[in-house]
Amino acid sequence: MTKPLLVDTSAWIEFLRATGSPVHLEVRRLIQEDARLATTDVVIMELLAGGLASGDRSRLWALMNRCVMLPTTPLFDYERAARLYVLCRAGGFTPSNSNDLLVAAVAIGRNSLLLAADRDFEQIAAVSSLRLAA
Repeated sequence: MTKPLLVDTSAWIEFLRATGSPVHLEVRRLIQEDARLATTDVVIMELLAGGLASGDRSRLWALMNRCVMLPTTPLFDYERAARLYVLCRAGGFTPSNSNDLLVAAVAIGRNSLLLAADRDFEQIAAVSSLRLAA
């Protein structure tokens, strides 16, 4: 069985807003094909904190419930996220959101591809073993 594809908050937002972006269309395609998608607690927290309307909240939970859950592992993922921060800084980039580092740490730790619409992940991938979905 293939590893699930971890979908970042930024990709879910593209999908939920139906932006027509390549990431939105990719998430839609993956859902239609019943692809094996994953989420993590950080992504769910960010989505719920985003002020969704009640109808969107129900839709969000339906989407999250179809995903494989890759929960953060206390200390291990947080330590990996801190190392990613140091690598980024050494590479001349300061990540704008520490939650991105934690999502990247989960993807790296579970050897999952990450689908995102956030350019910070491209810079994190440039200095680490993070693998991004095309």
